[in-house]
Amino acid sequence: MVKNPDIIADVASLTQHRPFTVGFAAETQDVETYALGKLARKNLDMVCANDVSVEGQGFNSDSNAITVYWQGGQQALGSAKKTELGRAILEYISAKLASA
Repeated sequence: MVKNPDIIADVASLTQHRPFTVGFAAETQDVETYALGKLARKNLDMVCANDVSVEGQGFNSDSNAITVYWQGGQQALGSAKKTELGRAILEYISAKLASA
């Protein structure tokens, strides 16, 4: 077996023309701990995390609930359709880019 490359960490470590880098964390426990660890370890600008152990959200569902984390902040987004959450994530990305 060969370990897959960590593409998001490679992108986040770029020194020239580095894009705003967002990761995702689907967790079953300690969601905040794992999300913040991923944010720091992979040098991400933002990570969107959800608890996939919750019945009726996440995998095999049209709905989800996520928390968006960034350095020094977080925002929980309540349960909503995935398309609505996608729009909300894009709004957070846009706001972060505008303030940079």
